[in-house]
Amino acid sequence: MDYGKSLVNSELKLSLNPPRAEDNPTPTGASSNGGTSSCASAVALSFLGLNSVIAIYHSRHDPRSILFVTVSFFCVVLLFHLLRVFERLAPESPRRLQVKAAVWALTTTLTVMFSGRVAPLMPAPVAAVVWSMAAVTILAGFYLFFVCPDAASTATDEKPACKVVEGP
Repeated sequence: MDYGKSLVNSELKLSLNPPRAEDNPTPTGASSNGGTSSCASAVALSFLGLNSVIAIYHSRHDPRSILFVTVSFFCVVLLFHLLRVFERLAPESPRRLQVKAAVWALTTTLTVMFSGRVAPLMPAPVAAVVWSMAAVTILAGFYLFFVCPDAASTATDEKPACKVVEGP
């Protein structure tokens, strides 16, 4: 038997596109893995909650720090919720743009909040770098969320990215 002969005439199709919706009828975020994703999220959020409570306790005499920790915690929890909602939406759903906007707004809020906490502690040139990185992150997020076409909406219209044929 010549095992190499079948590879010479075969075609290898490579695609950089995500699978189409009809190839995977279960939404991305659906619990098709027995609930391990929900369990991992619950553990992560519990750990975040415990750390937030400890941070609030340590800064109990600083209302500004308590507010920062509390708002950050609720923004992260809401961000996780919105990401789960986004994953479960159908690619053609009109709500995708609204959820994307909310995700971008939350990530922008968190970026500005953390930059605002870190920058005053740094020397002026480093603070300028912190704010510059925050601005680049926010603008790149906006570009990727709203200017670039959504991969899920263009996946059905495109052909495979490349077609490699092996053989002489």
